[in-house]
Amino acid sequence: MADNLTQAGSSSNCTVDLGEGQYLILGLYAASFFISLPGNCLSIYVACLHVKRENEIGIYLLNLSSVDILYTLTIPFWFYDCLDQHSNILLYNVIVVVTYSSMYLSPAFLCCIAVDRYLAIVYPLRFYELRTIQTAVVVSAVCWAIQLTCHALLLHRLSLFSNFSSSVFREELPMNATLFTENIVRIVFGFFFPLSIFVFSSQRIYRMVANSTSVENEEKKKLARLLLLLLLVYIISFGPYHVTLLARSLVEPGNCPFAQSAYLCYKIFYALTGVNCAADPILYCWLNDTARYDILQLCVAARNRLQRLCSWLKCQKGYPKESPGLSLS
Repeated sequence: MADNLTQAGSSSNCTVDLGEGQYLILGLYAASFFISLPGNCLSIYVACLHVKRENEIGIYLLNLSSVDILYTLTIPFWFYDCLDQHSNILLYNVIVVVTYSSMYLSPAFLCCIAVDRYLAIVYPLRFYELRTIQTAVVVSAVCWAIQLTCHALLLHRLSLFSNFSSSVFREELPMNATLFTENIVRIVFGFFFPLSIFVFSSQRIYRMVANSTSVENEEKKKLARLLLLLLLVYIISFGPYHVTLLARSLVEPGNCPFAQSAYLCYKIFYALTGVNCAADPILYCWLNDTARYDILQLCVAARNRLQRLCSWLKCQKGYPKESPGLSLS
């Protein structure tokens, strides 16, 4: 996949054969897609109910689920790309931009949720103005604006706007040394900075409720455990990819043997990032009592409508009417 936005056409003869590792990559893609898509659709339903109840968490959850779905919808393209290169250059380049925009927006909205819960639990009587629907909308818009602006600046800096529909933004092997700065910025601000916010918020929440035994704080403990699980999934999903990207940025430029030895792990760890999209809705919708209740209510309503539909279809089959003067008895 075109992890580093560079124009194809390098004269390098450094090639890599994924071998049997290709099947693991395809398996990760397939599992992430089929779990993430229905899960995030349910998560959007739950988020809409939160917003209807004027809960600001719904705004962040709605944005998180939306970017996770965007990322999920790009997976079939990378599944196919793992088997064969795309011929539609413009479509390929659009998918590259959408993929990386959604990849780094997901941690941003996870951090928004963690910080919002941190303020609500650690400072319940303060910062109320920061925990409103209006604030959540503004913060979400800022996250989108920052991410899209960063990608636009990157494309402009690499002079890729003028070649967007004519040159494929495919990765060079070995990695181009000119991308070192961009990769470090992505690693620091796209992974370690959100990670530090997530760790700080989760740790403070957990410490706040750890020694309490009240019924109210039992609910807060469930939330703390949920945030810790989301943090663990975030580290497992994005950590190996960014650590490998860091190693490649430091060692790989001009080093074909290293590129050939590291590329398979790098591709596997990239495919692993899709696990975050699949796990987020599962953790939130099934470990959060309110979300789980909303989904169960949705299932009950769907079952009742299905039963009514079946009854209506039976009535529409039409049974022979009794002739006048005749009786079935």
